[in-house]
Amino acid sequence: MAEKNENDFHIESLEGPRPPTEQPRPEELAHLDDASLKRLERSAVRQLDSFLLPSVILLFLLNILDRNNIASAKVVNLPQDLGITNSEYNTCLMIFYVGYVITQIPSNLLITRVKPSIYLASVVAAWAVVSLSQGFVHNFVGLLLARFVLGLVEGPFLPGVFFLMSCYYKRSELPPRIAFLYGANMLASAFGGLIAAGITSQMHGVLGRPAWAWLFIIEGSITLAIAFAVVIFLPDYPLKTKRFWLSHEQQLVVEWRIRNENAGIGDEEEDSMLDGLKQALVDPKLYMFIVLQMSLLTAQSWNNFFPSIVGTLGFSSTVTLLLTAPPYLFAFAMFVPTIGARYFAMFLLAAGSYSPYNLCVSWASSTLPRPRAKRAAALAIVNLMGAGVAHFYTAYMFPDSQMPRYYVGGGIMSGACIVCAGAAIGIKAYLGRQNRVIERREIEGGLDFDNAGKDVTKSGVVSFRYVT
Repeated sequence: MAEKNENDFHIESLEGPRPPTEQPRPEELAHLDDASLKRLERSAVRQLDSFLLPSVILLFLLNILDRNNIASAKVVNLPQDLGITNSEYNTCLMIFYVGYVITQIPSNLLITRVKPSIYLASVVAAWAVVSLSQGFVHNFVGLLLARFVLGLVEGPFLPGVFFLMSCYYKRSELPPRIAFLYGANMLASAFGGLIAAGITSQMHGVLGRPAWAWLFIIEGSITLAIAFAVVIFLPDYPLKTKRFWLSHEQQLVVEWRIRNENAGIGDEEEDSMLDGLKQALVDPKLYMFIVLQMSLLTAQSWNNFFPSIVGTLGFSSTVTLLLTAPPYLFAFAMFVPTIGARYFAMFLLAAGSYSPYNLCVSWASSTLPRPRAKRAAALAIVNLMGAGVAHFYTAYMFPDSQMPRYYVGGGIMSGACIVCAGAAIGIKAYLGRQNRVIERREIEGGLDFDNAGKDVTKSGVVSFRYVT
């Protein structure tokens, strides 16, 4: 029998050649035959897709709008009105991510102990107020502080949403739904330019405020209103949710099928927050996904500068904002000389760097699934390193001095794409070897499940495989 690695496998002997493939059903569902149970499961997923998924998609769309509208504000004279240099503007971009990384781990550990619906809605309301306040800053220091606090209050949102979705959707269901969720990123980026063009072309000078100030004020106000309205559509945890759109039987089948996927380990185990963090930090798979996520987000670093990049084509500020939309719906070349070819290359940039993101998040969630506190910590760490720390340096990759080609930024992005592809291939190979070890030990009469580190045989475990 292969040697036991305490960080990767927990082994207990079982009678019989292999573990069972299904957990016993909850008593309330025991009367259902297989066909009825399938119908109940499909109805539960439909309800999740009708209420949970649209809610988080809408909130993520607002999250990206409120985070990135500073790029549109730059095009309509924010730096000139505040008297800030290009380097100071880039520092304002960077400082957002300093705040962003500070709150993610403690927040995702806290969310396992509170009601996610109220917590996430409160986070949205908080960032809406801070985003709105950017419309009233008067200098570099004011903008810097606002961006830092905005990062603090936005940090909990995305890892919290990923974690909440992983409590309801199976491993096979997460990738397409996270794809829809991340599609909100591209929609926000696409229509953000259109919205900004509409606001800034009509609101300049209204009540003595510049156009870019109204961009922050209007978008922040909309987000604040939606934060209060969306609470009733966000669930808490299975078996602890009281929502008009999800019945108790549907919650039971959701919890049961998630347990099936994870060797019988329930998602309601009361591991301490610190234990979950420790388990995540000693798992080598976590660091593989950090490399994958950081390289992927580095490849997306152009998004905070996209209006400026499009501005190198030579059009007016309103036309420039309008032209930022189409590439996100379908992305950036350093060497082609013609305007048409460079604009087409921007389409390729957006499509190539954004499409893998949904797979990365769902893959990490299914690879580090249990216990709940470990999964929450792992998702927060991966997100803060990729969507947070990576921006400490990407904020300086596209200085105005490199216009219009941005050779350094483009070169770094190209290298990040290669690292991302290599990391994905390496993770696939590693998890494939782990699966072969698990299968061999099952055949020999043992059990492997490394994500909980507990005596899972007492729970009536089922077979487990990593997604490769």
